[in-house]
Amino acid sequence: MKPERREEWFKKKDALLSQCKDFQSDEDFADALIKILGRLHDKHTDLITQKRLEDSNAMKAEQQKVQKDNDVSSAKDMNHIMVRHSSLYDYTLFPKESICYLQFNQCIDDPQMSFNTFLDEMFGKIKEGKIKTLVVDVQYNNGGNSQLCDQLLEHLCAKRDMKDFSTELRFSDLMAMYNPGIVKVKKNWEQAGRKNELYKHPGQKILEDYQQPELFNGKVVFVMGKKTYSSAGILITLARDNHIGTIIGTTSTFPPSHYGEVLPYRLPNTGVLGSISCKFFARPDKNSVDDINLVPDVEINLDNKDKVWNYIIDNFK
Repeated sequence: MKPERREEWFKKKDALLSQCKDFQSDEDFADALIKILGRLHDKHTDLITQKRLEDSNAMKAEQQKVQKDNDVSSAKDMNHIMVRHSSLYDYTLFPKESICYLQFNQCIDDPQMSFNTFLDEMFGKIKEGKIKTLVVDVQYNNGGNSQLCDQLLEHLCAKRDMKDFSTELRFSDLMAMYNPGIVKVKKNWEQAGRKNELYKHPGQKILEDYQQPELFNGKVVFVMGKKTYSSAGILITLARDNHIGTIIGTTSTFPPSHYGEVLPYRLPNTGVLGSISCKFFARPDKNSVDDINLVPDVEINLDNKDKVWNYIIDNFK
């Protein structure tokens, strides 16, 4: 957390404590606390009480039911291609329009075919068919392993030219409790008079034996929706800040710069469970690092699948 944000939040401590005398239950306390913590909107900072857990489970069950009802195991028809598929990822070629449609629903490797192998096959078919446009649909993707997103981007931008997130870490006693290896580093950092400073992680280096995949040089269209989140949000942010393709869909529900690496805790008096992030990931575009959302290049309602698909054909075929 930036020093000014940290100071702003700590100013609210006394007001919160004064409210405690009026609370009738732990739920009241949790609701008041989450109003402060919830401003992060990062889905990693949260509180868990029995009631909140039950409400969350009920909501997830309903969402899974709706998703199951809407899932399509195979959608090859152009008029329905953007309905959510049941696969983690799949692609469909439309030779006439010279479009490859990739529906990327979860950043998780399929045991039957890793994403890296899948990409090699897909881009091989794209080259073979001389396809000119790649549509990457992540409107249903709420994240997972960011390495899968990196693998996709390596086919779209030279790794040596890719501008990546920078990472800052705040040392804390809570972190040291979970990671004993950090204790010495934390102690040295604080003894150097840098207790309230964020530690900057060095950027990743490209390995000497790294081989860059052949780059796709056609048009790229990213489809972003309200359910696009976490690693999929990172993908969209990197695409924007590295000027890769065109982003269409709805304004993001994720902040382009975000918090991550969750540390769980339990409050000693109430027993309320909580989680907090200890890392801040700053987007490559430093002039927009504090933006609370990412606006697509083309705002379009994704509920009307026919309209969206026709827009893609009309503008990117």
